[in-house]
Amino acid sequence: MIMTKGSDQSASDMAVRVAVVIPIFRHSVLLSEAIDSILDQDAPWGIRIVLVNDGCPHRETDQVCRTYARAYPEQIAYVPKKNGGLSDARNCGIGYALARWQELEAIYLLDADNRLRPPALRRAMTALDEHPDVDWVYPNIDMFGLRYAGDYGGPYSRLIHTVMNVCEAGSLVHRRVFDAGVVFDTSFKSGFEDWDFFLTAGDAGFTGMNLEEFGFQYRKRGESMLADSERDADAIRAEMRKKHKQLFSPKGLLALEQEEAPRFAIHLSDTDQVIWTVDPSSPNRKIYSFDEYSDLLFRSTTGNKRYFVPPLTVVTDSQLWKTLCDGGLVSGVLWALERQLDHACPVTVAHVMPGNPALPQRQDTLTMRVSRDPSAQPVTGGMAMLETQLVRKVLKDSSLSWISQLELPHCPISVARIEMTVPQALWNGAGAAPDRVACDLLALMARLRRNSLTLAAAHTWEWRTQDIGWRERTHKIPRQTCLSSAAYPRVADGGLHIGFLLPLVEFGGVERVALNVARALKRAGFHPHLFVLEQDTITYPAEWRETFDTVTFLADPEFATWGPTQAAYFGTDISDWSRWGNKGNATAMLAWLDGVVNFHGAAISGVMGQLKRLGVVTANSLHLSDHSVFARPVGNTYHALAFEHAYDMILPCSNMLGDWCHAMGMPAEKIIPIPNAPSFDLPATAGAPRTPHVPERALRALYIGRLDMQKGLDRLVPIVEGSQEADFDIKWRYIGGTVLGTGGAALPATITDSLEPPKTTPEAMTEALEWADVIVLPSYFEGLPLIVLEAMRAGAVPLATDVGAVSEAVVDGHNGILLSNAHCVTDAMHALDRLACDRDLLQRLSQQAIQDMQDRTWDGAAQPFIHRLKQLCALQGQSQPVPSTQSGTDP
Repeated sequence: MIMTKGSDQSASDMAVRVAVVIPIFRHSVLLSEAIDSILDQDAPWGIRIVLVNDGCPHRETDQVCRTYARAYPEQIAYVPKKNGGLSDARNCGIGYALARWQELEAIYLLDADNRLRPPALRRAMTALDEHPDVDWVYPNIDMFGLRYAGDYGGPYSRLIHTVMNVCEAGSLVHRRVFDAGVVFDTSFKSGFEDWDFFLTAGDAGFTGMNLEEFGFQYRKRGESMLADSERDADAIRAEMRKKHKQLFSPKGLLALEQEEAPRFAIHLSDTDQVIWTVDPSSPNRKIYSFDEYSDLLFRSTTGNKRYFVPPLTVVTDSQLWKTLCDGGLVSGVLWALERQLDHACPVTVAHVMPGNPALPQRQDTLTMRVSRDPSAQPVTGGMAMLETQLVRKVLKDSSLSWISQLELPHCPISVARIEMTVPQALWNGAGAAPDRVACDLLALMARLRRNSLTLAAAHTWEWRTQDIGWRERTHKIPRQTCLSSAAYPRVADGGLHIGFLLPLVEFGGVERVALNVARALKRAGFHPHLFVLEQDTITYPAEWRETFDTVTFLADPEFATWGPTQAAYFGTDISDWSRWGNKGNATAMLAWLDGVVNFHGAAISGVMGQLKRLGVVTANSLHLSDHSVFARPVGNTYHALAFEHAYDMILPCSNMLGDWCHAMGMPAEKIIPIPNAPSFDLPATAGAPRTPHVPERALRALYIGRLDMQKGLDRLVPIVEGSQEADFDIKWRYIGGTVLGTGGAALPATITDSLEPPKTTPEAMTEALEWADVIVLPSYFEGLPLIVLEAMRAGAVPLATDVGAVSEAVVDGHNGILLSNAHCVTDAMHALDRLACDRDLLQRLSQQAIQDMQDRTWDGAAQPFIHRLKQLCALQGQSQPVPSTQSGTDP
């Protein structure tokens, strides 16, 4: 034992393993209690004390320190200094101790008004010796004065440490932490400096451990420095979040949640397995047998908040689980279910069904509709979610009567429902009994009740107050960064994940550009993810499923791409949602990504500034300026000008649009054109190169496009009728339909009687374009139309209005004909007459068009964007893999 009062062994004879640093400022009277509690330690090795007088104005402080230092010269060092604050005083004492006692192994930090029981340091050092992977040992909080006993037991959790200070400054810290350069931050002068210190140690890779019977005694008074700190808590926490930016980011918190506190316990009702995970795609998940999980559940129920089971319970079957995982739907479904629990619904259910096989046009439909209908109705579906705390309450009840109501034909329990239809190709026989989830949930409760620990769960077994309530609601910690009702359940895995944001998914040009850019990124090693912002139903064919790793619906009833507005930017509406709406869920949906690209999502631009702050690379894809009813340019280009500051990159579809963006004030460095290319690959069934045009047959003219006024249908009609009245040798063909929200246009029967529906497959598009000698596109405004590029590749000569960036692809008289906007009909009539008569000219234009399109590919067009995207992601440090501590495989 050390040389203390009455000890026979000299303190100088033993190796010094621990130094206790005591900073003093205005605690001169209480200081002797702290010093005596160290002198009374019963450790079998040397302990040294460093008293640091931090410029205390009380003379008594200096007197007490000098008295003890003279009485115990071998054990106590006295270091007076100018006042620099608590952190500076601790650093001074730590530095002194490490320099003076080279053999020192650990340092204990004791405030001058606290004290230790005699076995405290021996117990703490033994814990460090027995756990070489532990770098500091922290106590429970046993208070005297105002008496209180708080339990901080259980495994150390950095995730929980981000929301509450679980490590008291009175902890024993191994010297390797200080040798690594971890010190107290002297800028923290208002408090919580110990909280920041241990977070910094965690950032450096160190970890702690709670010692249940440490022997630390905390003096609690009505007013103290800690009480002062709590008054400034919000400001101090803000500084900590700023300093530990990566730790407090959505990516950092989700990685910790996956590693320390998996959010979901997924019970597969037809197997004996329970999967613990946040991200279903992560290899860092845990798989338990039902009996193992059951024991852990009851241990967490009887334990004093020191044991953990996932806070959300999910019940489904292995077939449906596999379908949702394989289809890239599972994260979106889990996220939607969790969000609905936040609306006072104790249970949420997903009813998943395949598309109708009897309707081929519906087989590729993907829908997700959320309903919180309060009316009593049967609970059907293939997946259910509820909070595990509710499971505990049901198990403590004397019967299962409450949960049994889920099986009633008119269930009185408030249940949120998600109705989902998935493409037939994804179904694969999943969910043979898709309506059994209520029965499976009840069976789970009954099976849990058979555990032998059921009776123990009804009793309280601990005497300390349960202080870490966060252990049973860890899933709510990552929500705080985005202020969302649920954090999106995906964890960074070292890949580069890019979100593609679309208000809808139809067969329009914007969607086809998004698909092709995504395919180019995928070939370059990125992972594309599709996010549908506004619609609840999309067409999701094979080429989309093969391109995107996942698909998620925002499902926010308050979001609208062009929603209600009280303001306009140069004539273009700026939605209220983008400025003042609740953007928490939209932010959470995207914050885990490395980058996002907005494809005409308008209002979603309001999220981009926050995403940039969270380290997500942001890009805005622009295609054209729309026209108002007064022919004034408006739309997404002007919306992009209003939110330019929130974007790292602007991606115009043409060089001309890029020049316009620059002229309107966007920095040139941000503008990275991705010039459009043909939107589909030629099918294997495509014919041989176009043969020379036959002079004897009629000129084949094709209109293919949307049936709306933008495309100049009021011009098309006089062109068609004029060519027929002039008896031109022309055969016409019309293909098109309306796209959601564009509105149609009145057409004469001569056109509608032979109108063909839109072509949605490469084979159908190729057939139509190879049939045509010319395509006619008399648009009022355009970007760089895909159909023009696709027609040129097929050898169909374009006759297109010289608007937008059409002239970037069509060179008048070289590979096509440009029509003036002012005299479109007259120019078109003249061009048709000339080409019908001069087949040699037609042949030259056709061959040149084919040649000019040979090297126009999406991989080439997207290369500058890909290069810049990789640079920005590297700057954000987002391509670093997350350490994995547990592996497993799904059944």
